[in-house]
Amino acid sequence: MTMQKKYFKTAFIGMACLWAFSAVLTSCSSDDNESESTEQPTIGRKLRQLTITDVPITRATLDENGSAISALWTAGDKATLLNVSAIPSELLYGEVAASSNAVTSTFTGSVSCDELDVVALIYPKVTPAVGVGTYSVVLSGQKGTLTDIATHFHYVYGVGQVTPVTATTATATIEEMKSLLALCKFTFNDGTNPIPVKTLTINYEGSGYPLTGTVTPSTDAGSVAVNPDRHEYWDEHQLTVTLDNEAYEVYVALFPERVNTTFRFTVTGSAGTYTSTAKAKLNAGKYYPVNLTLTK
Repeated sequence: MTMQKKYFKTAFIGMACLWAFSAVLTSCSSDDNESESTEQPTIGRKLRQLTITDVPITRATLDENGSAISALWTAGDKATLLNVSAIPSELLYGEVAASSNAVTSTFTGSVSCDELDVVALIYPKVTPAVGVGTYSVVLSGQKGTLTDIATHFHYVYGVGQVTPVTATTATATIEEMKSLLALCKFTFNDGTNPIPVKTLTINYEGSGYPLTGTVTPSTDAGSVAVNPDRHEYWDEHQLTVTLDNEAYEVYVALFPERVNTTFRFTVTGSAGTYTSTAKAKLNAGKYYPVNLTLTK
């Protein structure tokens, strides 16, 4: 074999080895990319299963104990979990549920979040509005019982920070839930005898009573409050509480009042119709047992 032929043969073998080596590298690179593409990142805002442990309660099963109200969560209680850190660029929220009947309970559900995001737990479940995530508090439709208020009208709000996270899960802790409304227990008398109640109407003296309020979520739970909706026609409304069965005690959730405010009460029942006015200052989260004397 001539020197020239040996050179071409050697070069050909070398090129073949290079091609083979290149093919192996390409295959390895492709496999690596495929492996990487199936791995989920652990950072970034994405849908995660969020667990909030030991959420304290100011609601659920309300139970009167003298001059105070005690409460327990009920397993299955549904609340809204809102990612407050994402507002206003995104509206990210989901549904969570209580896991036990206790003073504190774990809540689990899914929401898009990332580590260090602040999330709000809102009870009862609401639908936040696009933009700043505001939601409505509705007072109409009350039935005058603790059970009804516990299920539908005892609005509470709390915040916690998400940490830590994995690709698919996250945890958070909420240290305190804030009650947004005042709770009153009304009993009425005619000066001598208790008055049975079938229907109770409440309004401000000389005007109506707003039936809805708006809450603007915040990362600072202490600053969150209900803003009663005093729109153009609000003073044409009054709060009407209709009991399923006539009773001598009526439980009502009302908006907080920072200053002494005059209310007008009208009671109807088997004994007739009675009215009167009374002044009150109401704080959010407080319980007020009130006995009023009305005139027929």
